[in-house]
Amino acid sequence: MAHQMLKGYSFLLYFLMLIASFFAGLTYAGIVGAGKNQGLAGGAIVLGYGVMGAVIGLVVSLIVANKAKRKIIIWLNVALAVSIVCFWGYYHMKYLEKQKAKALENQEIQNIKKPKKKVPTATVDSNAEPTAMLVKPKTKVAIDDGLGMFIPNLGEENALYFYGHLNFEKSTQEHFPIDSITFKKSKYGGFEIATAPPWLVPDHLKLDYDMLYFRVQSVSGEFVEVTVNTVTNQTSFVHKYDGKIQYWPEFLLGVHSVEFLNSEAQAIYVKPLDHAGKLSVPHRFMKPLRIANEWMLVTLLDDNFDTIGKGWIKWIHDNKLLISYSLLS
Repeated sequence: MAHQMLKGYSFLLYFLMLIASFFAGLTYAGIVGAGKNQGLAGGAIVLGYGVMGAVIGLVVSLIVANKAKRKIIIWLNVALAVSIVCFWGYYHMKYLEKQKAKALENQEIQNIKKPKKKVPTATVDSNAEPTAMLVKPKTKVAIDDGLGMFIPNLGEENALYFYGHLNFEKSTQEHFPIDSITFKKSKYGGFEIATAPPWLVPDHLKLDYDMLYFRVQSVSGEFVEVTVNTVTNQTSFVHKYDGKIQYWPEFLLGVHSVEFLNSEAQAIYVKPLDHAGKLSVPHRFMKPLRIANEWMLVTLLDDNFDTIGKGWIKWIHDNKLLISYSLLS
């Protein structure tokens, strides 16, 4: 039956089997979750399954065309054509659903970006400053929980979107923001807040120094839970890639100075050991130099910021900070 492989119905078989097997490969990839949590590579992985399925289908169709009878090939062509129509219908429906979800998400984002009308206790005018901007910025704050700080990307094109309760089993695209912060250029060349929710009270807001820091409470694959109101301890979720996380060791190594929360109960040691000798050098500031587990090596400075010694202090215990810090001098 080798001559049968060159017949028109056999060529139709090759074509239909190629398409049907490609769809079958895509479907199998979806069932096993081949592209899940693979980022930008996910699409290429799923496409690879489709191509692999098409190649296998083509080989099978060649074997069938060589071995099977004409009647079987014709009926197989009919079955393949029907399956292709079903596959196309299924994926077309999936496409429409994604387009609808995307349109809804875009609508939500547009609603967030629109200036908010002034409504008592609910929203604020776009020109009004959020609550946090009415609070005097702090340069020294004592915190006793969290994992570190989240620092948003500042820029006119970089809005920071806030999300409510998340379903971590769903993809990032299936979640919709509940509010946002937008930025604009200031007359001094930096950035300032253009719009923000009225409940915004982050840990640090001093944009003339490019400081907008949120305390990190938890971290997942795509989102970071941050404290958005330090008065009420309200939290919200933000996209991890809308900024960067600085865990406490990295963050504290960049501050101006630290000091004890309880200077009477805490001490400076010559070595990072509880039983090591203690230092009693009069000093004005402690500048972090190095962090090893719960110990921090600090430089001791006088009023003129001259170094007068070095020593080790305990900066954390049972996930509670034992120090406060100053961002600015």
